[in-house]
Amino acid sequence: MPTFWILAGVLTACSFFKSKQESAKHDINPAPRAAFRAARLTPTTFVLSEYNDVYREHPQIYVKIIPAARTILIIDTGCGGATVDPDIEMTSLRRYIEEVKLDCNGGAALNEVKNTEYVVVLSHCHYDHILGVEQFRDSPILVSSHSPSFVSKSNLPTHSLCESLGIETPTYIPTLVPHQHTIHSRTRVSLGVSILHTPGHTPDELAVYDAAEKMLYVGDSLYEEEAIIFPKEGSIVEWKTSIEYLIAFVKGENQTGQVRINSGHRTVCQPALEVLDAAKEFMEDVVSGRVPVRERVTVRGEENVVYQQKGGRFALRCPERLVLAARKMSEV
Repeated sequence: MPTFWILAGVLTACSFFKSKQESAKHDINPAPRAAFRAARLTPTTFVLSEYNDVYREHPQIYVKIIPAARTILIIDTGCGGATVDPDIEMTSLRRYIEEVKLDCNGGAALNEVKNTEYVVVLSHCHYDHILGVEQFRDSPILVSSHSPSFVSKSNLPTHSLCESLGIETPTYIPTLVPHQHTIHSRTRVSLGVSILHTPGHTPDELAVYDAAEKMLYVGDSLYEEEAIIFPKEGSIVEWKTSIEYLIAFVKGENQTGQVRINSGHRTVCQPALEVLDAAKEFMEDVVSGRVPVRERVTVRGEENVVYQQKGGRFALRCPERLVLAARKMSEV
């Protein structure tokens, strides 16, 4: 497929998604009684939104079809279809991918013939990204190798937040991959997609980059219109380093076409450099004290502070000590 056609498709699809994501859910026409809604972002990539989950997280799951490798790449697996709607019948992400005929895919299911294998990437281990992962235990499940102990079996109940929510922690065997790892199919065909370590939100946070379609997936490192949440295991200092790395990375990639950014919540198909720069500026304003504390709440036994940018584009909730540690570092 010619590169110019792919890029044109990205821009057209992304523009459509942005203008329709809130008001035209009927246009997307999901299967009746399904816990997910789908929209096409590029010629090969779709976003599945778990739009009414019991945790009110509304995670976004990304699905990329690579026919040449007979592989479907899945970025995050959402909340496992746990929905507040008692009329929902289909809660399985895998069944949705394999069985539901989608208008945005020409009336076909994403893996209709069921002979395409899966590779799953988890942007990080929080529950709203891993609760559907057990459905893909027969597939490679890739996670960041930046902090192996953080995602170890013994620590996963705590670090996934499943323990604090009183829910069962998914069981799966992760494959730890290094920074700048190129993803391959089971038959060693390159998917043209790489993994970048971006610790900060959590030690295991990673980003995924699709070079052909100029699409960057950043998990929960940042998103717009609701609070970016740092757990007690997070680090604003590390986050800033990761964001600066992504800014430099995107500047280089932008020389051959604009990179679009996609998050685990809310943000989809936005100009990556502008969003990254704006998020970094907001965080610097928080650390410097230019944004006042709006609220204080207790989370997992620790006082958290809440900040909101004027206009509401960005917000932050995190343990106050993370802000103070970043402030101290900025003064060095």
